[in-house]
Amino acid sequence: MRVVQLQEQLLENTYLQQSECEAIIPYMDDGSEVVRGVKRGREEKELCLMLSRKADSICATGSYFVGVDWIKEEELAVQVSPKMNDGFEIDYVRMLNEALAEPDNMEHLKDLLTIRFDKPSIRISQQQDLLSVFLITEYLNILQRIVRKGLKKSYYRVEENLNNKVKGHILVSRTIQRNLAKGRITDNVCRYQVYDIDSPENRILKKALAFCKKQLEVYKHALDTKALEKKIRYVQPSFERVGDEISVKAMKTFKGNPVFKEYFTALEYAQLLLRRFSYDITLAGKKEIDTPPFWIDMSKLFELYVFGKLKKIFTGKREIQYHVKAHYQELDYLLKPTEWTEPYVIDAKYKPRYKQGGGITMDDAREVSGYARLSKVYEKLGLNEETALPIKCLIIYPDQDQEERFAFTRTEEPAFEKVSNYVRFYKLGIRLPVISV
Repeated sequence: MRVVQLQEQLLENTYLQQSECEAIIPYMDDGSEVVRGVKRGREEKELCLMLSRKADSICATGSYFVGVDWIKEEELAVQVSPKMNDGFEIDYVRMLNEALAEPDNMEHLKDLLTIRFDKPSIRISQQQDLLSVFLITEYLNILQRIVRKGLKKSYYRVEENLNNKVKGHILVSRTIQRNLAKGRITDNVCRYQVYDIDSPENRILKKALAFCKKQLEVYKHALDTKALEKKIRYVQPSFERVGDEISVKAMKTFKGNPVFKEYFTALEYAQLLLRRFSYDITLAGKKEIDTPPFWIDMSKLFELYVFGKLKKIFTGKREIQYHVKAHYQELDYLLKPTEWTEPYVIDAKYKPRYKQGGGITMDDAREVSGYARLSKVYEKLGLNEETALPIKCLIIYPDQDQEERFAFTRTEEPAFEKVSNYVRFYKLGIRLPVISV
């Protein structure tokens, strides 16, 4: 099996290099296409990567997804990696960590990761294993929030051989085998309920934590894992009274209670991590790993990151709202600052090319300005749609020439860069964290 390496954000019908073409051509007929995407809703599908063969050439159309998938199952796979630019690589782990520092983002993790456990696994280097890094980061952030409040107690059954005591129900057959047959007539094997933290769900969380700790050893030389290691040191003491033993069957089949949202989410991620390593901790920390096909939506990550930055500035109640629904559509952000003169419809676009002089694409302009003309949006902002000026629109995009935080404040509206040819339409860049290479 071979893995072809590509980068994200390939422009439409980009011709691949000869070595890449030579690897792919034997698995594609002339004129054929290979399309890989992820589902969004019942019918909508979003493109991750498309390959098409034209005689002895292969053209690729990429998107803002990175991941690993099959071109031909069991024979040829493709790995799409984060794009490197001008001597730096974006630190996606730090982006995710900073995004998840905002509690509201925990409710918007859906669609960030798509994992295909129904497909055969693909062997890749541990250093290229973005899936594990993302799962670990998400899991540790949720676990940290749980530990701050204290591990949840619950009722669970305990089986114990008691001396001169009876508690709960006596297990007759086991008492005969373990005690009476050996002359210990005062001992009884009993099963009873306990209300404490040493429950199956907390044992699953602890097991996943052990996987995280071992796996992070692999990434130390490639990523800045200090923040994640700090989280592990923070949460570990809370699990000292939680046992280690839990069966693979229990880990696979345990169902969390959706009433406790944080616990339910943490258990979901714990089970994903354990399943990702086939419930075998010896697989964590190896140089190569078999991973299920997966895709990570980098544009979604950018949305979460920007929301975290905006929330640090606009701390008032409902000043900044994320994923606002209006007339069967969903805005990225709706900004209603208490101390600015006007509100904004804001959209995050993971398009570094917007830092170049000029405007934005017509499709993006139509999309964002369309949101700003919805009656429901005017209603949410408390504006009269007949007399109010058109709502201001703002697109936020990555720009490595800017700062990692917004320069404006909550108290004074800045003069954003105006987008030419559009009325009351602006754009703003923000620097993404990087790893020096």
